[in-house]
Amino acid sequence: MRRVLRTIAICLLSLLVVPPAIAAAKTRRRGRSLRSLWAVHPVPTVPLKAQAERSLGVEVETLAFETNRLVDRFDHVLSRGRNRLWRGVAAFAAFVWAVRRFDRLHFFFDRGLLPGFRPRRFNPIELWVYRALGKQTFFWAYGADVRMRKSTLALPAPNCCLQCPHPGRYCVCDDRDAERCQRRIGRTATATFSLGDMKRYTPGSINDLFYWPIDLSDASFEPAYPDASAQAPLVVVHAPNHRFFKGTDHLLGAIEQLRARGVAVELDLIEGLPRDQALRRYRRADVVFDQCLIGFHGYFALEAMGMGKPVLCFLRDPQRDVLAPDECPILNIRPQTIAAAIERLAGDRALVHRLGRQGRAYVERYYTVEAFAQRLAETYTRLGVCTL
Repeated sequence: MRRVLRTIAICLLSLLVVPPAIAAAKTRRRGRSLRSLWAVHPVPTVPLKAQAERSLGVEVETLAFETNRLVDRFDHVLSRGRNRLWRGVAAFAAFVWAVRRFDRLHFFFDRGLLPGFRPRRFNPIELWVYRALGKQTFFWAYGADVRMRKSTLALPAPNCCLQCPHPGRYCVCDDRDAERCQRRIGRTATATFSLGDMKRYTPGSINDLFYWPIDLSDASFEPAYPDASAQAPLVVVHAPNHRFFKGTDHLLGAIEQLRARGVAVELDLIEGLPRDQALRRYRRADVVFDQCLIGFHGYFALEAMGMGKPVLCFLRDPQRDVLAPDECPILNIRPQTIAAAIERLAGDRALVHRLGRQGRAYVERYYTVEAFAQRLAETYTRLGVCTL
């Protein structure tokens, strides 16, 4: 009953803000430059993607409902210093403001400015308004917003749903409902974007943008290559947001097995730290373990390579999913090969150093903000959407 009442309340409030939103949109001044808004989740790549678009001559702002330990670099944060009631009101006010102010809006697949009728679902009334007003809308997959349980379990093992303790809590999960939501988004979207393993869940998406840029001008990404002649134990860093999706237990088992055999290896498990503190810990790594279940590298792997660290990660189909796969130095592992890969690196520190340098060169070539901005400009041109 509570869910039904919530849905009815959101629906009524959404309908109430439609007239003022449309009226506000009609007051837009003609002749001004194009304005773009990136919203709403506090994902570290959002401010960097906004920076890239800004370099193309677009007036860009970012908005998040709340920030977290990973990122606090948004122009507008609705939850800052406010209670829950304020955040609810602010979401509806932000929708009216955004409709009036912006020509282009960027979202993930699971949430817009208005609350959804269900968790991780886009409000259909919001989509209708954008479509009716001719707004440019772009939707970017980040992972949990598109991964579906039945489709994932159909993949060969390993996969990230096999060990999930709470289906439905962390991802969209429900295949039929998620597909219905994507069709609804597709009727509004100027374009949808996906990458890596996520493109399996997003039919019709543009998949060659590889939209996880790294700001190498940030001092955190000054190269810290592993010592090629080190005698100390090999330090493996792992920073899971959810252990059961990243295969942390497999890594722990491999480390225990190696130690029992006398291999000099240490594990630095990083969890729950603010982003700046976590980045400092990454710099002390010799090797970084990303994941061994999902089948594609995460942003963590790119950050590590940006620092000059070798990366261990399970890549299900690197030739299909990875940008410039023949140049990507990620060591492709599975749960049963983790121990052998780490033992090999522990016995060849010159290889660790070489892989670190190769990773840095790979990020410098393909994943800087400037490289992403170039791909974004080419994509906008291909889509026929203006930047000025």
